[in-house]
Amino acid sequence: MGTTLPASDGLRSTDPLSAEWVTLLLLLILTLMAVIQFGSPRKWRSLGRSMFSMRLGKQALREEMDLQDRSFLGLLFIGGTLLALFAWQVLVLRGSTGTYAALLGLVMGVVLGHYILLRGVGAVLRVDAGMEEYIYTGFLLFILSGPVLLPLVVGIAYRPEWRSGAVWVGMVMLVVLLAYRWLRGVWIGLGEGVPLRYIILYFCAAELMPVLLAVHAWRGTSTE
Repeated sequence: MGTTLPASDGLRSTDPLSAEWVTLLLLLILTLMAVIQFGSPRKWRSLGRSMFSMRLGKQALREEMDLQDRSFLGLLFIGGTLLALFAWQVLVLRGSTGTYAALLGLVMGVVLGHYILLRGVGAVLRVDAGMEEYIYTGFLLFILSGPVLLPLVVGIAYRPEWRSGAVWVGMVMLVVLLAYRWLRGVWIGLGEGVPLRYIILYFCAAELMPVLLAVHAWRGTSTE
């Protein structure tokens, strides 16, 4: 007589959210976080201080936002990897198709494109110092999304009963981070003497429009 697999084993064997590559990816992320902590133990504290400062000095920007710093790049990679994983999990739960690799490429492409756009806007408005600070703020919140989403993506992967709640908690946290980014952006722009009308125009064109498109795409997946 053959043995019947427990329901949990059957779920694990067919559930794409708890596939082996997801486990390996999470182990890679945890390993990378441990390596960064060991090599730059003060990095997290420094980022935490910057997180709760509405304005940053030039020295802080020079010391912390270095795109040649392997620890900083590693943190950006962690943030992008977990953000893409969370988005992939949500799409799978909604029954949509799509690969994680494509989402990861999209996330990293958006970050790079936004960086180039902000550099261009800073050159046009001649607010290099303020734009540099706003770019760093964006990177900072992008990095912060990693530790914020990590327990949620783990719960979604291995605890099916938590999935619905974890998705909503993750969405709320991302909205809060985005709103905080915009608040700091307005604060930085006004502090640099940029007219409010230019700030509003920038946010409508370069910040709000992509979010509205993402929301439209999100709602579209629920009707498929």
